[in-house]
Amino acid sequence: MLSTLGLKADESQPAPVVWEAQSAAPATRPALGAQTADVASPADDLPGKGVNIFGEMGGLPRGLAKLASDGGFQQHTVAQEGYDADVSLDPTGKWLVFSSTRHSEHAHLYLQKVDGQAVTELTRGQWDDVQPAFSPDGKRIAFASTRNGRWSLYLVDADGRNVTQVTNGPGHDMHPSFAPDGNRLVYCSLGRSDQWELWTIDLTTMEKRMVGSGLFPVWSPEKGVDRIAFQRARQRGSRWFSVWTMDLVDGEPRRLTEVAVSASAAVISPAWSPDGKRLAVATVTDPAKADRASGKQDIWVFNSDGAGKQRLTDGGVNLSPVWSPGGRVFFVSDRGGKENVWSTGSQAASVLTADKKDDKSAIGSANE
Repeated sequence: MLSTLGLKADESQPAPVVWEAQSAAPATRPALGAQTADVASPADDLPGKGVNIFGEMGGLPRGLAKLASDGGFQQHTVAQEGYDADVSLDPTGKWLVFSSTRHSEHAHLYLQKVDGQAVTELTRGQWDDVQPAFSPDGKRIAFASTRNGRWSLYLVDADGRNVTQVTNGPGHDMHPSFAPDGNRLVYCSLGRSDQWELWTIDLTTMEKRMVGSGLFPVWSPEKGVDRIAFQRARQRGSRWFSVWTMDLVDGEPRRLTEVAVSASAAVISPAWSPDGKRLAVATVTDPAKADRASGKQDIWVFNSDGAGKQRLTDGGVNLSPVWSPGGRVFFVSDRGGKENVWSTGSQAASVLTADKKDDKSAIGSANE
């Protein structure tokens, strides 16, 4: 996946992530629907060529579970060729679905037991299937695919049957996430305006609604609270992303709040904890130069108001976090040499924080 950006691990000490103070109060900004584009305009590549972690169009980035000795890290997938990415867990925490190029130059979806070896290929074809997300009941998987010539959203049963197209607009639709009721999706769409927008769709009525601008949204699993986290560039065309949340009230966006921003890194790919009280993110240091192999990526967790930040990893490639029902954080890492799915528990954060008390990367929010 990171070959698109040229991100590589090296032997140098990772640059510290310095968190900026931010208010937990909603930001004073124009209405979401009126905001301008906040990511770089895409290159004129073919639609099937992929989207990188900064929302830029470009080339689609090109065994046995085991315990590591550091921080309780556990490897779950083993791709000898290609890469594994975009992991999602079912509500029981026993199954994971991910995209992979292990058997093809195209990314397809695979299903595997969290503690198992057998892998089932759910999709295949001369197109790319990425960014799977389990439904709250575990019966369906939403994903993005180029099978119709551009990125659109689809649903498939958890056994790989009954593929159904959900969106079919003129732009690119990606990164679906289910609402707690299982009847709605939030996703990002790149249309004629050349900006990434946040949309929701009702899977019963197929009614769509634009709720703002941003990238890679995730719906909080907390029932009774329509809350969405997403990443947004701090300036139009910039890779310096921060993480925001917003509430939907009668379908309308309210209480737009920036909860994680750093002076030294892009903060991307938010993921909610099972109770909706915490968030996991990835950070990429010096993102403007990330395609020249200078970026470092780490996984962090913190409270939903931005307080209590803890770092789970210590340099290298660590991206795309997602929580398991049991509280472990799964992510994509190259710590084994190839990009595979790994996980770690909260004890990794306390070890890193305790061992590096004077490390600026371990400081928290001003709200703590």
